[in-house]
Amino acid sequence: MKVLVAYESKYGATQGIAERIGERLRGRGLEAEVVRCSVLRDATGFDAYVVGSATYESNWRKGARKFVEHNAGVLSTHPTWLFSSGPLGTETVDKDGKDVLKGAEPKQFADFGYLVHPKGTQVFRGA
Repeated sequence: MKVLVAYESKYGATQGIAERIGERLRGRGLEAEVVRCSVLRDATGFDAYVVGSATYESNWRKGARKFVEHNAGVLSTHPTWLFSSGPLGTETVDKDGKDVLKGAEPKQFADFGYLVHPKGTQVFRGA
């Protein structure tokens, strides 16, 4: 199985997460290619997809948003997962007692949920 791990990163933390995902997939015997979203225009030719981006003010970076929108047809017909890097620190809840990772979900998780029907979403801590 050939998996594309596509990411968009500003300072490198999201790239590092994408590379670790690729390593874990390869460790399970899958063929995984890790590529920046803004570099790869056409996502055809893969059996599954993991797409992620750094988040700023509740939004993915523009390159990742455009990648998903442009490739929605292929992503929606294959297993696809979405991830985001976001909050810093080690706190699990905020000052109001709400889950920090849940509160850091980008709005694209909901927006793209209808577009590509991801199998799952995950927010990872930033660096």
